[in-house]
Amino acid sequence: MENNFNEEQVLNRMSRYQFSIIHLQDEVVGFVVRAFAILYDHDLERQWTLTDEEGNRHVVTYNKNLQKPMLIGGWNDLRELYELHDNHNIYFGYIGHSCFHITVFPSKCKPLSIGRFLKRLQADEPLFNRPKLHFCIFLNPNQCHASHLDLPADFDNYLRQGRFKNILLQGPRKIVKCKLLLRNHPKKSNKIGSGWKEFCTAHGFDQSIDLVFEVD
Repeated sequence: MENNFNEEQVLNRMSRYQFSIIHLQDEVVGFVVRAFAILYDHDLERQWTLTDEEGNRHVVTYNKNLQKPMLIGGWNDLRELYELHDNHNIYFGYIGHSCFHITVFPSKCKPLSIGRFLKRLQADEPLFNRPKLHFCIFLNPNQCHASHLDLPADFDNYLRQGRFKNILLQGPRKIVKCKLLLRNHPKKSNKIGSGWKEFCTAHGFDQSIDLVFEVD
């Protein structure tokens, strides 16, 4: 089943959240982006409805595991429906209530794309298997280029309990040591200071983005 959409057109019609999964020919599951799973955990059910640009619908089963989120049941059926016999890119656009627009690209993925996808999966793995806390912040372009990041109250309260002076931000491209500015006098401050801009630059943040902070 082929389509006439290019990647830019697909991205433009995805409004709420978008991500891609590479269908790996040797895997019987689809690996979901952890940041998306964490961000919308409250909204995601175990059954996802996928609809392509031709109106075809397909239901897959989500394991609802934030440590290693995957699509399990129905993935092989999706493979047969779209005749996927190799490594292929599938774009997901989340529209809410566990419903997605998808576009399956029939052309084979290039080795570079596969390598980046596998590297992202490795970077997504939690550092430890202990229970995690998550703090989600929506960044606008100005915050992506700023020298500091103002923290929401819940994240600020958590960090104050630990009396941290510095934190390590571990992203898929770089680990950056950042200074915390958590003060009460003379003026209350709850910010990530020096290091923040370096982290954003290293990861190419320049547009609005939902950022998930995962802490032990």
